[in-house]
Amino acid sequence: MTADIKSRIAVLDGLRAFAIILVLMRHGVRPFWLHLEQPFLKLGPVEFGSIFINGWMGVDLFFILSGYLISNHLLARYFNSATHSMDLKAYAKRRFLRIAPAYYLTLTLAALGLFPFYPYPESWDHIGGRYVYHLLFLQDYLPSDIIGVFWSLAVEMKFYLLAPFVLLVLLRLSSNMRIIVLMMIFSALPLIRYMSLINQPPVTDFQTYFENVRSIFHLCLDGLMGGMLCAVILQDEKAKKFIERRAVANFLFAAGIFIFFVTALSGPLVDINPSLFDSTLLPTFIALSFALILLGLLGGCFAVPFFACKGWLFFALISYSLYLLHLPLMYPAEIMCRYVIDLDQFSPQIQMLIYFPFFIGLSVIAAALSYCFIERPFLKRP
Repeated sequence: MTADIKSRIAVLDGLRAFAIILVLMRHGVRPFWLHLEQPFLKLGPVEFGSIFINGWMGVDLFFILSGYLISNHLLARYFNSATHSMDLKAYAKRRFLRIAPAYYLTLTLAALGLFPFYPYPESWDHIGGRYVYHLLFLQDYLPSDIIGVFWSLAVEMKFYLLAPFVLLVLLRLSSNMRIIVLMMIFSALPLIRYMSLINQPPVTDFQTYFENVRSIFHLCLDGLMGGMLCAVILQDEKAKKFIERRAVANFLFAAGIFIFFVTALSGPLVDINPSLFDSTLLPTFIALSFALILLGLLGGCFAVPFFACKGWLFFALISYSLYLLHLPLMYPAEIMCRYVIDLDQFSPQIQMLIYFPFFIGLSVIAAALSYCFIERPFLKRP
């Protein structure tokens, strides 16, 4: 394996680490920034607290990575096989073992109330039925009310099931037409969201936004389809060579970073009075920014050394378990923190800074154990 190929794989680890850090920032700041209309970490005209509260965008980055990696894997298997076919049975088994074991364990612990001090499920009503539909990965269309972040796993699992068939249809087209069709699908997603909201009550708060837009499979495909589009673009030799031009890769990465920071630092995006733009176009803009960043890094832009740094590998490896476990560990971390330090004597900003090492430390320890003893053994199975 050449150093160039190694760096291309390593940058994905860097992006994965960046994605989970964004998610941790989102949930870590929320208990302390209670009144989002008021400044929190404002320096001059910029509210730097926005990048914390908008850390939910990390899930969109995970979607971009999943869309790219799954599509790239399937395309590679198709073109490298003598029969130009995909081993869908092996693919399905691998995807299930990647997601299900750690998820099912965390789900079961939460449903049984075995996470200490975790105030969920908020209600034990019909917990058996809710547990069953979570087992079936239906918590995108049904309430994700055992651990809130589980909605994205239902979205990913459905994408895993559909991706091979979408690609098999696309492979009947010419290389240019595949790219055009995927661009058309990607561009149509805001219109699909708009049409779905016409006969719905107005989206006026985060909860409504989450239930009616954010967590529904067919309304949150921007990242996954954006990742698939990246894989199809890079599978085309002419497009790949174009993107690998240093100037082009640098431009793509810089454009993606610019869109991301302008968006992330523009204040709490969907927590206060979500607009029609937030409900329709915002997910596409976020997915576009991360797709451009991904293409720039895979093209060899100036930021490759930073994202390919080996220091990101640990966070990348445990990122899935960290995503599963961090939310129910927020409350034990706060109790540990308050046992050591009287937080109430400090401002909310200082409280957050003191709390974060406890929150991150406890979550990382639990995630590392989950990776070593749950995830990794199943991933090693033939």
